Amino acid sequence: MSSILGDGMNEQIKPINKRISMYRKLAGYTQQSAADALGIKKNTYARMELHGNPNPDMLVKLSNLYNVSVDQLLYGIDYNRIQQQRDMSEVKRLHEKPIEFKRRPAITLTVNEENCVKVCRELSKEQRDKIMKYINDLYRDSKKEES
Repeated sequence: MSSILGDGMNEQIKPINKRISMYRKLAGYTQQSAADALGIKKNTYARMELHGNPNPDMLVKLSNLYNVSVDQLLYGIDYNRIQQQRDMSEVKRLHEKPIEFKRRPAITLTVNEENCVKVCRELSKEQRDKIMKYINDLYRDSKKEES
């Protein structure tokens, strides 16, 4: 895989079943709601997450449902992004000085913050939107109090 990813682009490659599970959770689906959206039984879906055996048609349906590429599901990488990075490295070689990007500091979440994220992923989009509105209102009020 290192020849595909190129230098400095190591990604931890997980088995396909782990990626299917990860993208389901990121999209906010339960196994039941994902199975319903795909028109299959829950235990059929659960088997996919356990064994990672989707057929080609199911891969396309999963990629559409989770809004990721089939490559991301199959290989854990986005080939379009890799190609763009390769193109950028060609451009970078044309410059005498390498382009430096400002990096954000890493964020360490507390256990409570991690739990909040986990709970939010189990909620519906409408429920998450209400929570975000509430958080934004609280934040705006706290800024008003400071000034």
